[in-house]
Amino acid sequence: MKSSCIALMIMGAFSSAAMAEDFIKLTGKAEIGFHAFRENGVSKREFQDAGSELNVVGQADIGNGLTALLQVNTDVKLDNSKGSDHFANGDTFVGLRGDFGTVKLGRGINAYGDGYFKANFYKYDISPASAGIPSGGGDNRGAFKYEAPLLDGLALSLSYAPGKDKTESSRATDAWAVSGTYEKGRFGMRLSQAGQSSVDGRSKQDTLLAFKLQPQPGLTLSLELDRARNESGQRQFASATYAEYKPARLGLRAGYLTASDAGFVVGSRQRTALLGMDYDLSARDSRFQARLFLEARSDKLDGAERKRDLIAGVHIGF
Repeated sequence: MKSSCIALMIMGAFSSAAMAEDFIKLTGKAEIGFHAFRENGVSKREFQDAGSELNVVGQADIGNGLTALLQVNTDVKLDNSKGSDHFANGDTFVGLRGDFGTVKLGRGINAYGDGYFKANFYKYDISPASAGIPSGGGDNRGAFKYEAPLLDGLALSLSYAPGKDKTESSRATDAWAVSGTYEKGRFGMRLSQAGQSSVDGRSKQDTLLAFKLQPQPGLTLSLELDRARNESGQRQFASATYAEYKPARLGLRAGYLTASDAGFVVGSRQRTALLGMDYDLSARDSRFQARLFLEARSDKLDGAERKRDLIAGVHIGF
């Protein structure tokens, strides 16, 4: 029943697009692989989804220099695993764009951003740990986001989300985020700040400073620094370096993440290493982009047993 409803909605969207000059289209990706890992000292194997999703994206010229925007993002699980298993469970919003910039209302529209450049990993697409401030995602009730017009490579944005705290208090706690991203030539950088109040008057905050450099075609390097503080005033510092080299069909990527006082525990340290590669099976101008990928992750937290993951799979984007 659920699948039929989604199919009808998509068909209706395309029917409307056929009658209008403005576009609405279906995009997405299917990613699944063979996953080998150790859990509680036991070796396990399974087929696991690596981030499949479907998107309905559209825009319409409504006159007076204004453009209406729409995005409906649904995360899907090819391995039939559960979670937030419902339609429009991802980054979904409506918006309005004009000379003043862009305004969006919906979920998943966090101005803080989920990292800057993370080397295009598939399953292991991760960033330095933060304070867990939602500001437009997670279980909160949506957000407002404003994106200023691009000014000579500089993009500014802010978001505000009326959230709810995890103590089930009757008082809602609001989250906010601001960011500035500058990109010109082969250099880019981002500075983001996010915060959320708590019911007792305290707050948690998170700051991200990131840099990106493309020294030669096909090679991208990046560095991310993250400093977070929770409601109790405890701090955590994390850093990540990423590299990707993909001059043609074959791509190689690596990442190394560290966190001091990890999980806001004084003296705790976490280290994560990432390696990956992929190979394009499709031509660049193909409607479907098919790739094979292989990724490995090694994670170490203090004196605990090192965790190792390996996944090999296929990606099809459209």
